[in-house]
Amino acid sequence: MPLHNPFWEIIEPHLVSLGLYTVEDPTYGRWLLPPHPPHLTLINDPDVTHHYRRVFLPPYSAFKSKQEAYDSTQIIHAEDVKLVKEELETGVRLGGRWVFYSTWEMEHEPKGGWEGGGRGRGRDLVLIHGLSDYGLRYAPHVPYFLRCGFRVITPDLPSNDIAHGRNQRKVFLSGASMGGWTVLYYLLKYPPTSSPEVVVSQAAVADVEPPQEGWGKGYGQVERPRKDEKTRIQVAGAFVLCPMVEALCYHAWLRVGTGLALLEGMVELERRAEEINVPIRLVHGNADRATSHLGTLRLFDRLPNPDKEIEIYDGYEHIMLKVGSDQADDEKRQRVLADWKSWLLQRC
Repeated sequence: MPLHNPFWEIIEPHLVSLGLYTVEDPTYGRWLLPPHPPHLTLINDPDVTHHYRRVFLPPYSAFKSKQEAYDSTQIIHAEDVKLVKEELETGVRLGGRWVFYSTWEMEHEPKGGWEGGGRGRGRDLVLIHGLSDYGLRYAPHVPYFLRCGFRVITPDLPSNDIAHGRNQRKVFLSGASMGGWTVLYYLLKYPPTSSPEVVVSQAAVADVEPPQEGWGKGYGQVERPRKDEKTRIQVAGAFVLCPMVEALCYHAWLRVGTGLALLEGMVELERRAEEINVPIRLVHGNADRATSHLGTLRLFDRLPNPDKEIEIYDGYEHIMLKVGSDQADDEKRQRVLADWKSWLLQRC
């Protein structure tokens, strides 16, 4: 694949869809990237255990349209991985569509004892990243939640339902920016169940065929009714940072189709906000130049759950968790993390 070639980026998807080209690395180099320093800190911490895993979705060729493929939740294979080159080859042979995630946990009490009384033990916190990012960018913040006992799960989008065994834990969802939008849309799209057995039993089952274009909900009005969607496990709460519900600007490279899909997603979320019914806390900065805190305020007013909270942080920009260069510079991030941790522990 030619790198940094705009013309190739335009024609490659068409060549792939016509079967004239196979992408040898569907992650475009990310699979073999060395860990960045905060990630290494987690890996090398003797008190922290971690696992890498991926689940496979059916290949695009198994569907009538890309839209149907994008909406699929069927899992055809799952495996632990080590992030080595050979896994790229096996991944392509299995269709090339997988969702990678990592899990992080302190199985034993850390030095100095559990924070928050260890009330996070037996609970999962799923962290959803933003646009043009990846799950382990949360690595600098993960220890704050591990020390409270949470098991932290960081998928790389596109996200997919993650179920481990049949002993259901309390699950909390968090995300920032587009990750925040993803959390909100996930909550309105999939009906909840308190039975992990139901979630596990549905994983390998094909989704109900979507309605004809124009007769459904969501993107292009081709999504299934909520009653026909697979169930998701009951979510105990969502802590959402600067959600992408009303965009102001975006300066990075973005394909036109991706931009239009994001816009359509924001419109759909705004239209169906009343379907998001879980305990929730929204936080946003009033100096955010990427997404509007006013849009978040309007969304909050329409959420039906009585356990809902919002805070607009004065002077905060879009990256609310920017790691500071020293203790004083890091104070703003620490304030958000303390807020986040406190809200979660109160609901454990």
